[in-house]
Formats: sequence, C-alpha cells, structure tokens
Amino acid sequence: MNAKLIAGVASMLVLAPSFGQAAKKKKIERKDQRPNILFILDDDMGRECLGCYGSTYKTPNLDAFAQQGLQFNYCTSQPLSTPSRVEALTGKYNYKNYSEFQFMNQDQKTFANLAKDAGYTTCISGKWQLGQNAGLPKLFGFDNYCLYHLTWKGNKYCKPEFEQDGVKHTECTEDQYGPDYFSDYLLGWIEKNQDRPWLAYYAMTLVHDPFNPTPDSQDWDMDPNKRYDEDNKYFPDMCSYTDKLFGKVMKKLDDLKLRENTIVIFVGDNGTARYITVPMKDGSEVKGGKAMPIETGTGVPMLASWGKYESQFKNHQVDDLVDFTDFMATFADAMNIQVPAEWDTDGHSFLPVLRGEKNPNEREWVFVHYQPNHVPQANLEKYSCRFFKDHTYKYYSTGAFYNYKKDPEERRGLTMKVRTKEEKALSAKYKAMMDKLPKWELGDKCVKKVVLPGYEPVATKKKGQGAQGKGKGQGTQTAK
Repeated sequence: MNAKLIAGVASMLVLAPSFGQAAKKKKIERKDQRPNILFILDDDMGRECLGCYGSTYKTPNLDAFAQQGLQFNYCTSQPLSTPSRVEALTGKYNYKNYSEFQFMNQDQKTFANLAKDAGYTTCISGKWQLGQNAGLPKLFGFDNYCLYHLTWKGNKYCKPEFEQDGVKHTECTEDQYGPDYFSDYLLGWIEKNQDRPWLAYYAMTLVHDPFNPTPDSQDWDMDPNKRYDEDNKYFPDMCSYTDKLFGKVMKKLDDLKLRENTIVIFVGDNGTARYITVPMKDGSEVKGGKAMPIETGTGVPMLASWGKYESQFKNHQVDDLVDFTDFMATFADAMNIQVPAEWDTDGHSFLPVLRGEKNPNEREWVFVHYQPNHVPQANLEKYSCRFFKDHTYKYYSTGAFYNYKKDPEERRGLTMKVRTKEEKALSAKYKAMMDKLPKWELGDKCVKKVVLPGYEPVATKKKGQGAQGKGKGQGTQTAK
C-alpha cells in the first residue's frame, strides 16, 4: 500500500463513526431472540456478474455464501433502480405508489417503519436516491444513516461526498473510496447494536457507473487523476470489490457471533448496464439489459441465508419465484409482526424457505408494472409495460406472450396459432388476472408525487448539479 493510500486510510479512521468504541467487551445474551435482518441491495448487478451464476468474474465470497446458503434462480426486480427500491421498501407494486425517478412518495411506509414498530433499531448505509431532504431517512424509519445522494449528488467512489446522521462530509481525499466508508459505517453500527434486534439496509453504490478504478485496480496507484477515469475495463474490478466488501461484512458478523441469528439477503436492484457484456464460463457472453423488461433487465441475483438453519438446507438451489414486494412480507414474518392492512402491500413471505422448509404460500407468478418516468433524453418510456411471469412464460398487458426460457430476448412472441392447449389456457388465465387490475395503458401518467410539509426537496447546487426537478407531467400533490 502506497504512502498516500495509507494516509487516506488514516484520515478515514478519523472520520469513521465511533460505534465500535461503544460496543460491550463481553457479549451479553440478549433476551429478544428474533433474528437480525441485513438486506444488501447491489446497484446494477445482473446474475451474470456472479461466479455462482456462471460468470468468469472473481466473486469468491458471494459464491461461498451461495454454497452455504441459498441461491435463488427466479428473483424478479423492476428494470430500473428507483422503481425497484420503492417496490422493495414499501412492498407494493409500482402502479400503486411510484411517482417519479429518484423519489419515493412521502406518505408511504417502509420495512424500516415496520421494524421500528416491531421494536428493532434500524440503519441505512450507501445509496439513497429517494428524495432530497435530510429528514427523509428518519421519516421512512431509519434511526441512523450514512448516505450518498441524499440532499445533493457528489462523488460516490474516489474522494466521496456523503451525509452521515445529519452531517455533510466533503473533506475526504482522493485516497479515500466511498464504498469502504459506507461499509465501515455499517459495521460500526452493527457492533454498537449487537445486543438488540436490528435491521440494516446496505444499499451498495457499486457497481453502477461511472466505471472507475477501485483501490484494488492496477491503475489506482499509477496516478490519482486516473482514479476518475471512466472505462468499461474497470467493471470486473468493481464486481470483485463488491464481493470483497460482502466478505468483510460477513466476517464482522462471524467475529461478533451474530451470523447464526442474522438473516442476510444479497440481491441486485436490476440488470447490468446495457453497454456491458460479461463473458461466461461456458464460453457464451451476456449483454446487460438494465431498463428493459427482458430477463437480463429483471432477472437478478439473489442469495440468502439464516445462519442457524444452514445445516437444514437439503438443496442450495431455490426455484421459488420471488419479486420485490416479498421482502416486506418476509421481514414482517421474521420480526413477528403483522403488516397493517391499510398499508395495502402485495408481497408473499418466503421465510419458510430460509428455515429450510417448503413454503406453503409459494408463488405461482410474479408481476411487474414498470413506468420509468426518467429524464426524457434517456428515452426509456418505450419500455413501459405490465406483465405476469412464471418459471417459463411471460404475459404482457398488450397480449404478447413469450416462452422466455427459450426466447430470453423476447424476439418471437407465441401467437394464438402456435400456442399449445396448455399455453392457451395459461395466457387466458393471465389475461383474466390482468383485466382485474386498475386500467392502465402505455403512455398513462404515474401516480401523483406526494410531498409532506417540511420535507420539500432541498434546492442545493453542487458541481453543476441542480435541484431535483419534477417528473414529466404528473404534477405534485402536497399531503395535508
């Protein structure tokens, strides 16, 4: 490690939270034996990025976790970051509460709010991107936070800029790396709260672009200016650094003897960037599908384990269907609390699977309602859609019907003429289900944006970044 990097690490330690100092030297058996919950959401990582799903990338810690725990092969996300985060946090399909990109309606309740109601302490570290106001993490149930993209959008990798429990940090040097800081904050917080039940949401900033060198990249030590270089060649390094940070988190749980009673879930928020192609072990290549509703846009990696049940896993490959509404239901089940009926959630708990049991409420299908409401120049609205999906087929609200296992890029829709009797029955079933949903057509507006008094967006400007603008045409509703 060079002198500058050593100096950077030293200064980071000065900045780092003092959570660890408050931890008790002698571990005390806590009375509340409900499990801790660690939800790790990786940014823009498709299945093809992990060795356990066939990638050539080096991800030994995640691969080992998959072998010890559970590898889910049918987890479906939204195709884009903010829609996925809103769905995961609230347990609702997007047609109910998604208003615009980089925002979550402020009348919503999250799994962190539920955890608070259950007597858990809560934390979020990493990426926010859900509205520009420093009061929002607490509004949405998080006791503590260390966040990038809360009230402004600065650097997230080299020389990071972030906000930590109400304090803005812009003093980091070029020897400091944002993902290290976010993980260190999280681990310090876990150590401080080890003797009480906790829920932590680790919203990784990796592996989203810009694709910059990591501290483990060769170019990092060549020239500090190269640490800002953007090049697709750094993408494998970013995936490997994600794996390294995951290994660091799991080691901390082991060191604190928390692994046995902690539910750990690692999942991608959507597919890999469309301009990344990943070489696979079988000689094939997989092109990223972020923002698109095809399998490379919505079929994401999901690994999970509840430590004390690992010996009961007869099969580490899980083919149960999961979508992002299911996390709220599963966490509620684990925390032994009911989700209030008025929250109007949609998820199914998969907690039995984490105990090595068959899920009596196993899903027959997952559902996606997708409206990007992104900046117009990105031209993403053309991908707006609704579909039902099972292990083999996808049925869109337009009537398009695909065998996505045989046709993952959805180039050859199955017309009525070529459908088998069973396929006709299945598509008719999904059409009937689609017809029962609130009416929606391509081009319809999202739900109205809801801003609560006192939580209006902060109009900060930094390095050319303006205040968050309103979404196209849907308007804003101020709740009273």
